Amino acid sequence: MLATGQYVRHRMAPDTLMGTIEGVETQRGRVFYRFRQDPRLREPISASLRNASFLEDELELCDRPSDEYWADVNARIGHSSWRVAA
Repeated sequence: MLATGQYVRHRMAPDTLMGTIEGVETQRGRVFYRFRQDPRLREPISASLRNASFLEDELELCDRPSDEYWADVNARIGHSSWRVAA
């Protein structure tokens, strides 16, 4: 069982959807973990995923990445984004 404060990543997007468990809640007999996206990700994949809830089998424990890791991720996102000239 996961605990509040643990650093985790989502199994479907393990390189970017990482953050901490902010709480645990039970709904209809199922345990959901309230997830908070690591704030160092400049542009979250989706605003709805910034503070989402997931089942335990969707998450896995991982080490908290370095600031350099997130700087590299943000740079790659920036390079792949469409830019509109003003």
